Amino acid sequence: MIGAATFGGLFVGLGHALLEVDRPSWRLTSLSDTVANRLSWAPWGLAIPVVASWMLRRLASLANISLASSVAVDCVMSLVIGVVMVAVLRGLQHAPTPTDEKPVSGARRPPPFWATVLVVLVWTALIIAVVSLLIGYVALGSFIIRQLMWSLLVLAVAYLLSALIDDGFVALLHAVQRHDGQGDLAHSTAMRVRSQATVLLSALCRLAVYALALIMLMAPFGEGPEEWARRAEYLYRGIAIGEMQIRPTSVLLSVVVLVLGVIVVRLLKGWLSDRFLPTTSLDPGMRLSTTTLFGYVGYVIVVALAMTAAGMGLERVAWVASALSVGIGFGLQAVVQNFVSGLILLAERPVKVGDWVSLGDVEGDIRRINVRATEIQMGDRSTVIVPNSEFITKVVRNVTRASPLGRVQFVVVLPTSTDPEQALNVMLAILKENHDILDVPEPSVLMDGISAGGLAFRVTGYVSSPRLVGAVRSDLLFAVLKALKAAGMPLVTPSSIIVTSAAGSVKQGIPTDGSATDRGA
Repeated sequence: MIGAATFGGLFVGLGHALLEVDRPSWRLTSLSDTVANRLSWAPWGLAIPVVASWMLRRLASLANISLASSVAVDCVMSLVIGVVMVAVLRGLQHAPTPTDEKPVSGARRPPPFWATVLVVLVWTALIIAVVSLLIGYVALGSFIIRQLMWSLLVLAVAYLLSALIDDGFVALLHAVQRHDGQGDLAHSTAMRVRSQATVLLSALCRLAVYALALIMLMAPFGEGPEEWARRAEYLYRGIAIGEMQIRPTSVLLSVVVLVLGVIVVRLLKGWLSDRFLPTTSLDPGMRLSTTTLFGYVGYVIVVALAMTAAGMGLERVAWVASALSVGIGFGLQAVVQNFVSGLILLAERPVKVGDWVSLGDVEGDIRRINVRATEIQMGDRSTVIVPNSEFITKVVRNVTRASPLGRVQFVVVLPTSTDPEQALNVMLAILKENHDILDVPEPSVLMDGISAGGLAFRVTGYVSSPRLVGAVRSDLLFAVLKALKAAGMPLVTPSSIIVTSAAGSVKQGIPTDGSATDRGA
């Protein structure tokens, strides 16, 4: 009785902790208020049948009732629990979009892939359990229902422990950052090390929780994975087709290793990019390169492990490599070339994400370096896909590599009657007044030429980034025009010579810069 009551109380407590109907701000899950209110009955709805089933089985054992009666009671209670779980799943799947949330794209955000797979597996298990109970396989149906309830309990506890660990270490990380946030360089380095250690320790604790949850999930089946492996030992004998031996366990193990390996690599990539690398001093481009290279290495290791699990020896691996080399020789040279070029780009980093590059007629910012191609965003916000090999085999101009300075330069032409020293002082003052123009290198105004058309002054200044050149040049031109006009120094007005015939018809127009003279008609 005490055990049943404790089990039921644990179910109710976990349900209330996950739903938090009365305090939405405390809710750990991403459920909306509508869904939480709709499922508010679920904790008691699951706990009462579970406790009742436990108590009835215990009473049946004490009262020594007939086997048929015991099976009937077990069948009815398992059906009740199965129906309740079906209702809970339907409430989760048919949840409406909250009214206070406005999707950006006008459609609901799809659930993650792992959640979809989990829901499909649970639905499959429930359908098998209910059908088994209805057609008389009570032991099978009851076993599946009990395992689903046990799995639900273990996963709920693991989720709460994981959330507790995550929130605790996040609070600790914020405390460390507040404590060392105002220090010098040494304190900043120490803070970064502490932040990295905190994130790593959080990941280890959560990994321990997941491992413990896996052990608890396997506990009802005996001694764990080793016992399952011993019971399925006959599968290792395999099926012989000629000289080839196909072992179902090896194929299954290879698929499992491949799927789990891909999932682990993706989780580690997300953890690196979202949690660990932001605590380092790496720039965003280097973070992306590190994450991408880590993913490539991880996938190669996963494929190698999967091939090893499938029983492929070195000779079989050599055969696969030979087949791949033939395929590459026939039609995959460009793909492999671009892939290798992408690895070179990520390793040598002649260009990185965020750089302003010019490649032939393409000029813009690099937004992403993929396996085969690189995405460049043009000035009109369009995206150009450039094969990675283009960055290796052609001349590429990287405007922003190594944080270069931007040069602002333009020519001003004034009449020959202008006082050159006064004009120089006016334009030099404009350069020094602009807060974007750097003091070092020093801005300059030089006499660039003298002709009948006027005096040409070359105005030069430097800004902190090439991206500022266009805006600063525009500001300087406006300021120079205004200052010269205020000082009574107009610019040279372009003129043209119009040549006409004796009849007065226009023959030719020749534009000039003010230095041209009339040479006759």
